Amino acid sequence: MAEREVWGVKIRTSPSGKRIWPSELKREATRRLREDGMSPRDLAAELDAHECLVRKWWVADRRERGEQIAVDGPAFAQVSIEPTVAPIAPETTPAGNGSAGSAHLYVGGICLQFPLSIDEADLQKLIRVAGQCQ
Repeated sequence: MAEREVWGVKIRTSPSGKRIWPSELKREATRRLREDGMSPRDLAAELDAHECLVRKWWVADRRERGEQIAVDGPAFAQVSIEPTVAPIAPETTPAGNGSAGSAHLYVGGICLQFPLSIDEADLQKLIRVAGQCQ
């Protein structure tokens, strides 16, 4: 396993390449957000981490402290695809790329565009990942 150090805390990397973020580092990161006024984006850049991950730590820290986290609109939305009586014409893509068209799904402030040929499991994964970034 590879290791690197940030703020005096060792961050290990698993054989699969996933970083293992110690609790001590997460506590220091959320303290910097809370007390030093750092932005999640700047902190993520300093850690070489994804901003969504830092925001996840921040929300968990705020909840542990008893803060109510307000969410505009539903946190989750169930999406299902069912046959329709009259098909809706898809947005077509330029000829020659082998795609039959694409669809757009708007959830909150995010627009997901995906090919109509997408596998259901891949679509579910796309929606799940997009929901983590809101």
